[in-house]
Amino acid sequence: MHWFQFWLILHILAVIVAFGPTFAFGLIAALSQKQPQHAAFGTEVMETIEKRLTIPLAVLVPLFGTALIYTGHVDLWKSEWLLIAIVLYATAFFFALLVQTPNTTKMLHALRSVSGPPPGGSPAGPPPQIVAMGKKLQMGGILLALLIISVLVLMVWKPGASFT
Repeated sequence: MHWFQFWLILHILAVIVAFGPTFAFGLIAALSQKQPQHAAFGTEVMETIEKRLTIPLAVLVPLFGTALIYTGHVDLWKSEWLLIAIVLYATAFFFALLVQTPNTTKMLHALRSVSGPPPGGSPAGPPPQIVAMGKKLQMGGILLALLIISVLVLMVWKPGASFT
């Protein structure tokens, strides 16, 4: 096995393990909305995946990518598709790190602070700030999914590339 193949395997595995589970976050959030008594747990699952799996592996992905560029003798400045993918990935990474993950943590704290049903026993739905945070997280999740899918398409398609 050549070094390029080694780095390629690590790069692909890191991408699959880091980002694959995040595509289930929408399902977890939908179940949490249907069963509000478990919303804090669902949010904690998503936060744990983000902080212990996605973000650490997302740091390794560009390192493995750099090793691929080096061992594959890729002329980075002549690979527009790769430059675009790098910019999109950096945007996704820093948005996830600086916006989405802190918002998930805020949501978890807000959900933990809500205790039991409202007085009178009739369910009035979640407090407005939780609904607003949920919509913000949903939009951020959609943005991140679109960015990661765009990077994936560029990495597979390599428009204009002279190598395979």
